[in-house]
Amino acid sequence: MSKLKEYLSQSPLRSASILAILMLFTWYCFFGWKYGFVYNVGNSMLPTFQDKELLVVQRTGTLKHWSPRRYDEVIIQTEWFEKLSKRVIGLEGEYVNIKHGKIYIDDKHKPDPFGRGDIIFYTEPEEDRKLKPKEEWLFFNTNMDVGLVPEGHVYVIGDNREISWHGIVPVKDITDLIIY
Repeated sequence: MSKLKEYLSQSPLRSASILAILMLFTWYCFFGWKYGFVYNVGNSMLPTFQDKELLVVQRTGTLKHWSPRRYDEVIIQTEWFEKLSKRVIGLEGEYVNIKHGKIYIDDKHKPDPFGRGDIIFYTEPEEDRKLKPKEEWLFFNTNMDVGLVPEGHVYVIGDNREISWHGIVPVKDITDLIIY
């Protein structure tokens, strides 16, 4: 023990490095396999999450018998190796439509306290829109028959409806549940 004290006392940086390594190892052993951190990229989840905000997540693989619930905030691993933060809106077995930019589940308007704006599709490039007042921007209020959410899938969208990608995704592609 005295040799260890002597070794560590020779350099404060050495002591701090060993302490940091021990702390990281301990954290990973008790929490790291179950929890993690993910950066939110983009503005599709505004106002709930800001661009570049650090999110605390629980890995869905560590949750026994987990299945998504409506309004869960999740991280999806896309086929492009990108992680997207989205909100679960439609569950398996439900029929999803978009009418005049609003989400309908089984032909009933599904207002939610998190969504901001309508789902829209701009008919002109962003560069052109920036040159005009917002009142003159050209867009369609989307009418879309998303369809029946198949077994093992959910319908997701970001809270900032005007710019968010949305669609039906397999539950297996949901890697994390956002807890903060």
